[in-house]
Amino acid sequence: MSVVAFLLPHLNGLTSHARLRVLVNTQEADLLSRRGLNVPIDFVAIERSIQIWRDVLALVSLYRSFVANRPDAVHTITPKAGLLGIVAAWLARVPVRVHSFTGQVWVTRRGPMRWLLKAADKCIAALATDVLVDSPSQRAFLIEQGVVSAQRSTVLGAGSICGVNTQRFCPSVAARQAVRAELGTPADALVCLYLGRLNHDKGVLDLAGAFAQVAKAHPWAELWVVGPDEANWFEQMKALMGDARQQVKRVGFTSEPERFMQAADLFCLPSYREGFGSSVIEAAACGVPALASRIYGLTDAVTEGQTGWMHEAGNVPDLARQLNTLLANPADLAIKGYAARHYAVTVFAEEAITEAMVQFYKKRLNETTL
Repeated sequence: MSVVAFLLPHLNGLTSHARLRVLVNTQEADLLSRRGLNVPIDFVAIERSIQIWRDVLALVSLYRSFVANRPDAVHTITPKAGLLGIVAAWLARVPVRVHSFTGQVWVTRRGPMRWLLKAADKCIAALATDVLVDSPSQRAFLIEQGVVSAQRSTVLGAGSICGVNTQRFCPSVAARQAVRAELGTPADALVCLYLGRLNHDKGVLDLAGAFAQVAKAHPWAELWVVGPDEANWFEQMKALMGDARQQVKRVGFTSEPERFMQAADLFCLPSYREGFGSSVIEAAACGVPALASRIYGLTDAVTEGQTGWMHEAGNVPDLARQLNTLLANPADLAIKGYAARHYAVTVFAEEAITEAMVQFYKKRLNETTL
């Protein structure tokens, strides 16, 4: 999922400058070829959860691959793959070891698990030769927490993992009409969209509680909940919404998130932790402003009061109050939507972030081979 969602532009940009190989937990041998990339894939069974024995086997598999292929650089993404990949690359003496931090799981944890997960991130940063962070505010947080150093960490461009494809994510009247027709939503309804994984850290229960408070006053408003449900979170959301459930539409995983963004009026992301709000700038590129929590990562994706609005994370009354105000002022949603589109296109275009990645590797590998 991470490769398809975040790395395709970078892989495409780097293919003309280096020989690439992707190590990923998938049995889909054509994962990249059917997306137009002639890059070989190796299967490595990296589990997302802590599985000590399987993690050791994955570490050994990665080490053997690095020893056999002798890469000039290894680049890791996601916490578990980052830990195993960077340790294996260090053991194999790979010259350039790069990790991309895209958010910290331990931010919302307490006790020993927080210490353990934070220690894993510190280990990654210590063994990596270079650390990329996908937002300035996340980098400042990691430096303040003693996880990374200012000297060995950087943000590409203005931030984000891969920017936003402004050709794919753009306003579309046709998509707006089609998706609303599919879901049985009136053309003049005000649609609040949540799109992403359903879990506690995304604040989905807060959104359900806030929408329940304002739905009765805005019977023409709808909440669309789109994305995979990891642990039956939507049932918990419905339990909090009461009669407001009649104004809620549910869609599972989609490979076309842009269609739902193009059909929405307001993007909602009440998350407790984000490395960067990629979905926020994708919605912005579609001309949809955001109502998001005021946390590091999201403060880089939303210019408060200009391209969207922000609320205190975990504060349901604050979220409900702002949601109520926005639903009562649809003209303001449209105005902020134009500004959001301009912001996404001029600051976070995919081409700019990919070019920054290419230049990073050109400079870094030239330094290593001199």
